[in-house]
Amino acid sequence: MGFQLALYFILLLLFLFLLCPISQAAESREPACGKEVCGNITIPSPFGIHSSCYTHSWFRVTCKSTRNGEKPFINVYGINLEVLDSIFSDAIIISNPVTYFNCDRISEACVSVNLSGTPFFFSSDRNYFGSVGCGNLATVLSNEADSLGGCVQPRCDDGASESGCFTLITGNFTSYTVNMTAMYPDSNKCASAFFFTDYSFRSAYPLPTGINIGTKHVPAMLSWNSTYCGDGGCGRPGLGPINFNTSKVESCGNVTFHYPFSMKAQDDSNNWFQVICSKTANGKEVPSLNINGTNLQILDFSFLRGTVEVNHPVTYFNCQKNHHNGMSLNLTGTRFYYSDLDNLFWSSGCGNLVTIFGNEIDNLIGGCLQPSCRINKKTSSIVGCPLTIPKGLSSFFANMSDMVDSSDYRRKRSCGFASLISYNSYFTDDFDLSNRTYVPMQLQWGTLISGECYLNDSLDTSCTFDGEYCWSRLSSNYLCSCKRDN
Repeated sequence: MGFQLALYFILLLLFLFLLCPISQAAESREPACGKEVCGNITIPSPFGIHSSCYTHSWFRVTCKSTRNGEKPFINVYGINLEVLDSIFSDAIIISNPVTYFNCDRISEACVSVNLSGTPFFFSSDRNYFGSVGCGNLATVLSNEADSLGGCVQPRCDDGASESGCFTLITGNFTSYTVNMTAMYPDSNKCASAFFFTDYSFRSAYPLPTGINIGTKHVPAMLSWNSTYCGDGGCGRPGLGPINFNTSKVESCGNVTFHYPFSMKAQDDSNNWFQVICSKTANGKEVPSLNINGTNLQILDFSFLRGTVEVNHPVTYFNCQKNHHNGMSLNLTGTRFYYSDLDNLFWSSGCGNLVTIFGNEIDNLIGGCLQPSCRINKKTSSIVGCPLTIPKGLSSFFANMSDMVDSSDYRRKRSCGFASLISYNSYFTDDFDLSNRTYVPMQLQWGTLISGECYLNDSLDTSCTFDGEYCWSRLSSNYLCSCKRDN
């Protein structure tokens, strides 16, 4: 019996001895930095859960168990901010606390996040300022008490308990204060203010669906300074050496482009991407696309965004010399549609109601009311319409109608227009539209899929001749594309 017991302990020690290297190897195995997962969120570089993955303590992610499963958080001065998504290489979406006014509530949501002294900041390019309440002017101020923007909540005359508004903001910032000014005697009610990103919403007028006075957190885009990432930078590791087919970069005039666009004759399935390079009377080269019989001049090309910027006819134009009936080109049946991320609706005129319809006249997308030029003593006003453009929009119709008696300031009224234009275009109130018949517009030719791109060393992988862009074909309509330094 004693011999058997001794043999048992010898075998047990031998088993533990053999197991030890395996356990140590498992413990020493390096995590897949940039690909760690908490819940259903992939943690991107420079963030990390393991200490070897985050480049600075500010980028440390804690994976916590909640009633809704595991969720990732970063900590900023004692405030835990949930990480909701990562769709850019230099920004993440967080759950941002809402600030309340006159609500008699004390909670985490009453605390605004102060990013001063951290690598993080709120980008004005990717966030909006919003507010919920009734009849208040909500103003957001920088540390220097400069106004970053503001909006007016509509008065709740229809019995509604709350309304909302949002506006664009200017400049990047790390901290802010909000003023809430009652516009009416009965406006001193519970109100809230916050920064939010529209990437998490498809509807944004007067506020995205789901945001109300009871909302404690909203999605916001958080950007960071790359100097905190060290010499290696914050970007994802570059592509390693792979064998690939090369695709020639072509140019016409001052526009450079490559796959899938080409000046060479293409087969019938790809003739939508054939570039026509023409010469003007003064010998200047001008690239264009022929879409359903209309030549559209190409202004710019973005491979990673899957867009091409073209000179598109103004859709509505009521000037004396030129008139357009409000109908856009019909892209149905082509490989293009109007980009919902890179365009917005703009108009020019005085006190008119601008309405935008989709593919059918009874499909109202939205609209806006131009300010009165009599009040501002201007000859015209150029305003944007903050409305959500449906994804996959292949045609639209713009209309402009009088809302007030124009007899008082008929002499001040200038010709007006209403059209979809590229975000890259900026018009001012003194911009002369009398001879303008085209505006820059972004056409989407590729469907964007967010996430990391894994390029295999295969015949399906191609790159530009200089190796700056590479892609792998997923299907006839989808590409996995990346930039070499991302």
